[in-house]
Amino acid sequence: MAKKRITDQQAGYLASELAGSDDSRRQKVALQDLSRLYRTGHVLAPETAPRVEQQIVGLTDMSRDEKVIRWGLNALARVGTVQCIGSVERAIERYAAVPEIVAAGVSALARLRMGQLSGIAALGGVPPEVQMLAAMQTVDPSTLAATGLQIDIAVADPEILKLALIVVGLDRDVQHLLHPRHENGVIVRELGQHDDLIVRQYAVWAVIENHRLTLDHLGIDLDGIESQPPNVQAKLLQLAAAQVPDLVRRQTLIIQGTHLPSVEAREGLAKGLLYTHFDGLADVTLNWFEVDDAARVRVLLAEHFARYSDEQPSYREKALELVEEGGALRERVLLGAEGTTLFGEIKKAEGQAALGFLDLGGDEQAKRLEEAVKIAKRDTVLVLNATPENLGHLRTDKEAAELERQLETVRNRERDLHIVQRFAVRPRDIQRELLNNRPKILHFSGHGDAGVLAFEGETGEAVPIKGEVLADMLGIYGRLECVVLHACYSEWIAQLCAEQVDVVIGSTRGVNDRTAPLFTYAFYQALANGRPYENAFRAGQVEVRAVSEEDAARYAFFGR
Repeated sequence: MAKKRITDQQAGYLASELAGSDDSRRQKVALQDLSRLYRTGHVLAPETAPRVEQQIVGLTDMSRDEKVIRWGLNALARVGTVQCIGSVERAIERYAAVPEIVAAGVSALARLRMGQLSGIAALGGVPPEVQMLAAMQTVDPSTLAATGLQIDIAVADPEILKLALIVVGLDRDVQHLLHPRHENGVIVRELGQHDDLIVRQYAVWAVIENHRLTLDHLGIDLDGIESQPPNVQAKLLQLAAAQVPDLVRRQTLIIQGTHLPSVEAREGLAKGLLYTHFDGLADVTLNWFEVDDAARVRVLLAEHFARYSDEQPSYREKALELVEEGGALRERVLLGAEGTTLFGEIKKAEGQAALGFLDLGGDEQAKRLEEAVKIAKRDTVLVLNATPENLGHLRTDKEAAELERQLETVRNRERDLHIVQRFAVRPRDIQRELLNNRPKILHFSGHGDAGVLAFEGETGEAVPIKGEVLADMLGIYGRLECVVLHACYSEWIAQLCAEQVDVVIGSTRGVNDRTAPLFTYAFYQALANGRPYENAFRAGQVEVRAVSEEDAARYAFFGR
């Protein structure tokens, strides 16, 4: 399949949803959309992909929403590079009891490691059939010896059936995977009647996605949509809106779907209409838009109007009206209008030389989009946290969360600091995280002793890194402006690092866990206000001095 470039406008929209939204559902949808684009042969531009990968890694590491983490891993299975392997493995370990996350993580690892999954500690408790089915999603089944794999649908666990249906939907299956005597499509039809509602949903999804499957493989009567649960209704309507060949019947099903009480079902219907249009549909969709109060549905219809505005004058008029309203509806009109004459009309009407998701437009939503595009220009602060179990627990997680809250209180930022947190950092993670995140500032938070910093081993034990080794790593990276070693007795290591980096901060003695956060917050707040490093260092010291003169005297500044 020939690769097609995801447009700058599409990429900007996805980046804005991932970075600028605190709505986990919108983040999940953006990750789903990115995964779908890659499945259909689209790719991000080389200059954009690393930034988006960084955003996704941040979500998989820090989000508390399991669906966001799962879809983040699914997206990394498409767009990720080897630099994100550590993040994927950590997610598998943290959510070992959540089958969907484990499977998504295995799928990502399989692609990133080119199918070589043996010896990975994070996969120690993952059943072989799960590893196989998950790997088949991203790796050629012929390289995985998958031909001997067969699933007995009569007794198989629903989680195994869901994985198998994903493989079938992605058209990466081997025939007779689900039954030794029947083709997979026949069994997909049977699974459409499964007692597990998610298995039933995945069976419909497989028919939607796999071009070799047809409505004959559906296994559910479309005339009985109302009797199905909302999750299945959503997939059935998405399928019906795009694929039912009889347009009269298709329109009847669409009208029926617009009246269903479930927002999830109506959203599925709107998704099915994103890339389809036929005579007589406009009256249905325009009337539907006026009466449906679900924002999730309305934004999809707005994109549909813009996408087919050249074919339907009433769509063009409605799309222009929605542009005037601004906000999320305007965003989706611009997204759908790309490549149409409507896009030029909007540009002309607004009197701009260029238009897209980089445009401000005067509303808060558009400003958020501008912020997302600025991510590449931000100064990243990479915070490496390590608290080995045998050295005593430090609340680095609490300090990390508070640091981000403190920076949010800076009203007039002159320097945009983007905080990237990494926890349980191992020695082999250091160079990867530097290359992956490209920070201007490196902050280490953890334990130290004379000449060494304590990182973590594979089982949580302390692994020392000598100051000379760390300094060499920083010299190889070569892009840092500042290093903060927030660890006990780190003065000598700071002196070594100062041979490679312009500004390094260390400690002459032990760091007090009670006052250490005060230094951190004041230091980064000063930087965000545009203060130079030495001034920010003094601001941190003064903040600590208000509590303890002795603690403040422990901080040491080394500048060229």
